[in-house]
Order: sequence, then C-alpha cells, then structure tokens
Amino acid sequence: MENQEKVISDKEKMRLDNFLKEKYPDYSRGYFQRLIKNGFVKINGKFSQSGNKLRLNDVIDIEFVSKEEKILPAEIPIDIIYEDKDIIVINKQPNLVVHPAGRHKTDTLVNGLLYYFKGKLAPFLIHRLDKDTSGVIVVAKTEIAKEFLSRQFHQRMIDKKYLTIVNCVIKESEGTIDAPIGRSNEDRKKFIVGSRANRESKTFFKVIKRFKNTTYLEVKPYTGRTHQIRVHLAYIGHPVLGDTEYGIQSELANRQLLHASSIGFLHPKTKKKVEFSASLPEDFKKALKILEAENIENI
Repeated sequence: MENQEKVISDKEKMRLDNFLKEKYPDYSRGYFQRLIKNGFVKINGKFSQSGNKLRLNDVIDIEFVSKEEKILPAEIPIDIIYEDKDIIVINKQPNLVVHPAGRHKTDTLVNGLLYYFKGKLAPFLIHRLDKDTSGVIVVAKTEIAKEFLSRQFHQRMIDKKYLTIVNCVIKESEGTIDAPIGRSNEDRKKFIVGSRANRESKTFFKVIKRFKNTTYLEVKPYTGRTHQIRVHLAYIGHPVLGDTEYGIQSELANRQLLHASSIGFLHPKTKKKVEFSASLPEDFKKALKILEAENIENI
C-alpha cells in the first residue's frame, strides 16, 4: 500500500516519525522509523531520516510493508564497481528492482546485497533506480556514511549523469527542461508536469549523436524527482526509447533505454571528491549498434 501526505501549517517543524505516528495511530513510531531507515519513506522524492523536521507543503510518500515482513538474502549477481569499509558502488543491471516491495520480495538488489554481505551488515540505500533503468548506484555500509551521503543528495551536491536514446531527432545541441513535476491524480504510479503537487524539477541534456529517427543523449538531472528524466523528455516530445509508461513500445528495446552512467560525490571518510562510472549493458550497446548501421545505410 502506498500513501501520500502533504504538510500543512500546523505540522511545520514536526519530526517526520512523529508526524507519521499521528497520521496513522494504528502503527507504532518504531514501525515508521524502520520504514524510514529502509527507504520506504520519501520527502519531496528524497530519502529521509526519522528526525527530519517538516516544512510547509512538503510531500511525503509512504510505502507500507507488513509489520512482520523480513527481508531475506538471495543469491543475485551483483556487478561491483568499487567497495571499501564505508560504501559499495554497483552497476545495476536492467530488470532488477532495488528494494523489496509488492510482488518483488526476494529478487531485488537489497536481497542480493544481504547475501553478499553474509549477514555481517545491512546495506543503507541512499538513492534508487527504476527497475528497468541500469547503471551506477551507491550504497552506504554504515549509519555515518548514510547520513553524510544523504545530506549531499538533499543539498544537491551529487553529480549524476545518464545516457539515453530518445524517440525522434532533437535539433538543438543541448538544452534545459525546467518544468515542475508531481504525482498524477489519474494514475498514482505516474508523474506528470504541472500537477497540483508539483515540485521544482530541472534537467539538462546534451546531444551525443543523431540517428535517422532517434537521438543519443547525455542527461544531467539538477533535481532528483521520481521518474524525472523520463517525464521531462516525454514532456518535450522525445520520450525515452522503450519507455511504455511515458512513451511507446520500441522494436529496439523491451525496456526504457536509460542508463545511469556516472556519479560523483564527497567520500564519507576522506571528504574528497570521488567519481564512479558504469559501463553500458548489452541491450543498450546492441541498440546503438543497430542505429549506427541504419545511419551508414542512409548516407
């Protein structure tokens, strides 16, 4: 079950866990603290902490899970880019849910990480990628690392870049999409530009290469709204190739061709800037190869 709440004036400066306990008295504060810790509660699309003080018009998304539900380890292949005592950086494959929810109880990245860590520690999610979005994702291994990285996400200090192929040819060499995004009133699983609960959203794109009927882009989101890149590109008439939720089906892809190619942040231990890159998955490479061949044929 998923719910959404909006903070009104008399709830400003209230702790997040206390706010949720007051709104849903059938659940304990400890239950909400566990939800928050495990990434099931977001404020304005960002992961939160129990002690976060609420602000007027904050939008809170809550994904309820069973009180008895326990996340179990599962042997799932994980492509590790980098690991130390504080963080682990992964190149997530497409068709992999990040956190258990709904029908996905044991086939997620978190289940795989629990198996990899062999019960020695529990991973702390800092951000997520959609099931069909591939690429780099950073996970904290300690509470201190989680808090340090979460602050960087909240303060928009994280440098994230994506690669994608979109429908149709974009004439401009680069551009910025500045359009607020909110949850759709008709379909609560989707997000749209200009809904009542809209939040500031900005996305920069740069053309890497134009093909006959598609464009290869590098994309940088300045804000981190749910589905932001997919919604913004669809809004300007260039939905991500294969994105059936915001665009149309494609013979070139059975999922949206969106790849988180790199992420940069201050390391929680050294406080120095680090950057990690993730190689493209095979289906993305195959699509590019086909498009390149079509271009050659049409010269």
